[in-house]
Order: sequence, then C-alpha cells, then structure tokens
Amino acid sequence: MIKKTIGIIGPGYHFEKNIISVLAKNSSLKISGILRNKKKKYKNYKTLSEDKFFKENFDFVYISCPNKLHEKYIIKSLKSGFHVICEKPFLTDSNKLKEILFLSKKKKKLIFETFMHLYHPIFHKLKKLINEKKRGKLRYIVSNFRFPSLNKDNHRYKKKLGGGFFYDAAVYQLSVENYLFNNVSINKKKIEQIKIGREVDLKGYFGIKNKKFHRFYFWGEGQNYTNNIEFFFNNSCIYVDMFFSKLKNKPTYIKIFENNKIKVIKFNKNVDHFKNMFYEILKNYNKLSFQNYHRQRISNQIKLINTFSSIK
Repeated sequence: MIKKTIGIIGPGYHFEKNIISVLAKNSSLKISGILRNKKKKYKNYKTLSEDKFFKENFDFVYISCPNKLHEKYIIKSLKSGFHVICEKPFLTDSNKLKEILFLSKKKKKLIFETFMHLYHPIFHKLKKLINEKKRGKLRYIVSNFRFPSLNKDNHRYKKKLGGGFFYDAAVYQLSVENYLFNNVSINKKKIEQIKIGREVDLKGYFGIKNKKFHRFYFWGEGQNYTNNIEFFFNNSCIYVDMFFSKLKNKPTYIKIFENNKIKVIKFNKNVDHFKNMFYEILKNYNKLSFQNYHRQRISNQIKLINTFSSIK
C-alpha cells in the first residue's frame, strides 16, 4: 500500500513528545519533510526551507508552531493543495476565517483542529452517560485544567507569538461547549470571567449561567496539576479525571456517584487517542460530510474564542 505523505511545520514540544512516535509507527502515513527549525536537526527526516517545503507534494501538513503563525501556514498549505491538521487553537481570532473556509471548500481539502481527548473512548462513553434520562436534569459542571509554570522561554509567555494560557488550557474547556453540547451562541451577559496576567493571560476562571445549567471552568499555569471535569445532575454526579490530557500507561476512569453508591468505569491504559485521531482522519479526510463537519466545528470554536476574548 502506498503511504500518504505528511509535512511537519514547526515541530513543537507536544509533537515531539506525543505525535512523532505515532506517525513513525503508522503504516499509512509517512513524514516526508519538516519545515526547518534552525535550532534543531532531525536525522531521520529531511528538513526543508520554507520555499522548498511548499513546493513539495504532501498529502497532509501537521502544524505545530506558535499560535500566531497558524493563520499564515494554514493559508499557505491550502493554497499548496495540502490537507491541514493543526494543533489548537486553530486560530486565535476570526480575521482570516472566511478566507480559510473558502480555500478549504474550493480546494476540497480538510481542515482539522487536534483536540485529542475527543478520540479517547472515555469521551464517547461520557456523551452517552450525560444523555441518560434517569440522571435527571443536569444542573452544573465544574472543570479544572491547571498545571505548574513552564520554562519562561516558552512561546506561551510571549504575546507576539500568540501566547497566553487561555489559548493553551481554556480552549479545551470551550471544546466541551462546542463538541459535547453544541453550544456556540453564548450571551455575554450570562458570562463571568477573571483573567490574571500582564503580557499574556496566565490563569483564570470563566462561568456561564443560563436556564439550562451552569458551568464553572478554572484554567491556567502556576498551580498544582489538575485535569478533570464533573457533571452534577439532580440524581447523580459523574466525575472524569485526566479528561483533557491522558498520561501514558496510566488507566483512566469515569466515576458515577448515584444512590449512595460509586460505580467506576475503567478504560484500557494502552488506548492511544493520538493513534485513534489519525485513524479517523485517514479513514474520512476525502468525505465531504467529514470536511464540512470540521469546518463547522472550527468555526464554532473560533466564535467561542471571540466571545470570551472580547470580555475585558
């Protein structure tokens, strides 16, 4: 079988830690070039200048550079005829969204934002559980995605590179609104928000209060590592630890607190949601319905980012 080719733009920490090993083992994908990082060489893969990179005939590109550069490389990739897989946030604002959607449709190319937690079976199980009528009405959600400080040279601390931990952590919680509840149009009057930071947002909280149910999301750096989400119903509570990011070789689980009992649903520790994501892409990337679905989800996500970014 002929492998599809993929070019890598600006391989960052996440790519090197989690993605490159998955691609190296993938029988259907081959890394055929890396847009040169002057600070690092990749002995197993050819590195290319920007001019040479966009003259290649890749099937896909994987974008793993600082946020501020996403827009530029998404557009260049689509114009070059590549399917685009981009780390979150796909964009930090909607300035070039119309152009990107137009190019994606015109070229019949996939645009895809890599929220890996959506491709772990825990997400699909959770979706079923929260829709079970026996739980009664969903009243509120509490989520934490917080972690210790990073090296201060990290691009997340640099405003000119699109840094800030709202884009690094809070966007995961916005994905709950987008992918789990299809909740895109949020009245600003129903939002309360706190952001802490000078040059960039370091940590914060946002709450959404409406007639259906309330949400309380806490995010940011400089804190103890916590990564969870909890759903409170009239008749039960569902808790998920390690929801947004999974530790390798560590079991994940859902806990259900109901009728004075605790039920634990465990998931295989060997599940690789990165591998699952690429399987899903390779299976469906040429299908119009799949392309349209991800154009819409990306549009929704950017609309949510715009809503919360506009609140001072």
